[in-house]
Amino acid sequence: MSAINKQSVVWALEELASREEQERLWLSDGSSGQVSSFIEAICGVYDDGGVSRALNSNGLPIELATRFKDLSMSIDKVPQEVPPQEQIDHPAMIEIIRLSKELIAKKQ
Repeated sequence: MSAINKQSVVWALEELASREEQERLWLSDGSSGQVSSFIEAICGVYDDGGVSRALNSNGLPIELATRFKDLSMSIDKVPQEVPPQEQIDHPAMIEIIRLSKELIAKKQ
């Protein structure tokens, strides 16, 4: 997993795994100096974190690859063009939170 930026992946997964973090960051007006979005969290895992590259090159153990693919399928169910609160409240977010927590536990 040398091609994966573990810190970026874990930070992004922690955001996806917590409704409280989602509300704090995705609904932020920026006055706290911290702001994020659903898209930024996804990019933190798959792009910045290198998970997409690792999946494409078969560079992950099968169980981990399966979990990241499952997470991606759940993410695809959440519309990107809706307001952040609708993303947070989307039914697929329950599965995204569960899978993100599982992946964090496997990375420890």
